[in-house]
Amino acid sequence: MIAGQHMPRNLWLVGLISLFTDWSSQMIFPLLPLFLTQSLGVGAAIVGLVEGAAQSTAALLKLWAGGYSDRLARRKPFVVAGYAASTAAKALFVIASGWPAVFAARVLERVGKGVRSAPRDALIADTVAADQRGRSYGWQRAMDGAGSVLGALTALLLIGYLSFRSVFALALLPALIALLLTTLLREEALAAPRAAGPWLALPRLRRPVAAAVAAAALFAFSRLSFAFLLLAGLDLGAGIQGVLLAYVLYQTVYTLVSPAAGRASDRYGRIPLLAAGYVLQLAMLAALAIGSLPALVLAALLYGIAEAAVDATQRAWIVDRAGREGRGGALGWYHAAIAATALPGAWLLGWTWEQHGSVAACALSAGLTVLAGLALWATAGHSTEQSAGRSD
Repeated sequence: MIAGQHMPRNLWLVGLISLFTDWSSQMIFPLLPLFLTQSLGVGAAIVGLVEGAAQSTAALLKLWAGGYSDRLARRKPFVVAGYAASTAAKALFVIASGWPAVFAARVLERVGKGVRSAPRDALIADTVAADQRGRSYGWQRAMDGAGSVLGALTALLLIGYLSFRSVFALALLPALIALLLTTLLREEALAAPRAAGPWLALPRLRRPVAAAVAAAALFAFSRLSFAFLLLAGLDLGAGIQGVLLAYVLYQTVYTLVSPAAGRASDRYGRIPLLAAGYVLQLAMLAALAIGSLPALVLAALLYGIAEAAVDATQRAWIVDRAGREGRGGALGWYHAAIAATALPGAWLLGWTWEQHGSVAACALSAGLTVLAGLALWATAGHSTEQSAGRSD
C-alpha cells in the first residue's frame, strides 16, 4: 500500500520484475569471477576487462534510452526489450565455452540494463503522484534488494552440489518470469511524440537537473564499493562464507530500510534524506577503519542503511526537477553519470587501499563524501522540488 491507497498495477509489476531479475542475476554474477578463473582458466586482467566493458556499455545506453523514450513518448518497448536482452544473455552464460563468449554475454546483459533502466524509472514516475515518488522508488529498490538476497542465498546453497553451468541454467527460470511480467505493464498516456531528429541525439538538461545529476555523480565517485568490506572481512579471518553472510546482511538491511527511506523523503524532503545518507556513509567509513570484526558488522549495517537513504531518494529528486516530458532523459543522464563516475572512483579508492592501506582509502572516501555534501548543499539554491501532495 502507498499512503493508505491501492498500489498501482504498474508499480506492483515493476517491483516483481525487479525481484525476479535480481534473483536471477545474483545467482550468476557473484559466481562469474570464479567461473572465469577456475573453469575457464583466465586471470584477473580478463575478469577486470569483462566487468569494465560491461559497465561502460551500460552507461552509454542508459543515457540514450531515457531521452529516446521521451521523444517517442513510450516507455514499455524499452523496458520489455531491455529485460529480453538480459534474459538472452543469461542463456549465453550456460553455453559459454571461453572467456570471449562470457565477455559477449556480460556486455549483452548490460546492454539490456542500459536500455531498460531510465525508461523503467520514468514509467514509475508516470504512474504515481508527485507526493508518492519517494516511497514508490523505495518499493522498487526494496524488491530489487530482496531479489539480490534470494539470488545470493540460492547460489550459496546450490554451488556446493551443482556445477557453475547448472546454477546458471537454473537462474534462467526467474529471468523468464520477469520477462513475462514485463508484457503485462500498461503505458500511461504521455504527450505526442516529438519531431524526428538524430536518433543518437543526447537529451538536454535544465540547470537544476544538471546540478542534481552532478551532485549524485560526485557522491557515486566517493563511495567505497562493498567489495572492499568483503576484502576486509577476509583479511580479518571471516572466511568466504562469513563475508557472503555479511553481503546478505547488507542486502537485507537495504531491502528493509528502502521503503521507509522513500516515505521519509516524501514527507521531509529529498535533501535532508540525502544528507542523512552522506552522514551515515561517513559513519560507515569510520567503523571500517577500526579494523575489527564487530566494527565490520556495524559497517555492513551502516552501508545498507546509507545506500537505502540515498538510492531511491536520488531518483525521486531527479524526477522532481525534470518536466513530465523530460523525465526519461533526466533519469538517463543520472544513470549514466552514476555508472561513469563509480568506475574511476572505485579504481582510485582500490589503488589507495592497495598502496596505502584500508585506513587511507577510508580517509580519501570520507574527504570525497564531504565534497559531495558541499555539492548537495549548493544545489539547494536551484531547488524546484514538488511540494507534498502536489501533482505534475
